[in-house]
Amino acid sequence: MYVREHISRVVDGKTYNTRTALNCHMHTESKDDQGVPHLIELYRTKRDQYFLVEHNIPHPHMDTEKRLPTDVLTPISLEQAEEWVEKYCPWRKEKIFASSSEADATTLTLRIDKMTKAQLIAQAAKHNLTLNAYCLLKLEKILYEKESPRGGGVFLERGFNPSE
Repeated sequence: MYVREHISRVVDGKTYNTRTALNCHMHTESKDDQGVPHLIELYRTKRDQYFLVEHNIPHPHMDTEKRLPTDVLTPISLEQAEEWVEKYCPWRKEKIFASSSEADATTLTLRIDKMTKAQLIAQAAKHNLTLNAYCLLKLEKILYEKESPRGGGVFLERGFNPSE
């Protein structure tokens, strides 16, 4: 299993660090022959600079059999970030590009069973996110998906139709 490490690079005199920047969105592009995913993440620094980190890119200067996955950090402009968000996560556009002063956060207390919490923690760790960040991403995706959720499970059993 590939574990993503934090990346820090200086590009044109500016420091880009995944540990201190906001992870705006993670997109899985594809998987290689061994099932290792090619991940692309969009980050925003505290000074509203954007950059992409591509994980698991085969190193181009090695023999095909000896290639090891590497991570590539690329600073991008605001316009490029907007195009990327429009392509991969348009439901998050307003939140990603909101200034810090516009962010109006609140607290939600959610009661769930221990097994569900353990599964959420495992999924969050798998994606190298906090439990809070992972749950927020999943909730936002559900809220802003254009298609209604598949199935219905416990919601339909309890008389709640998510497509209404």
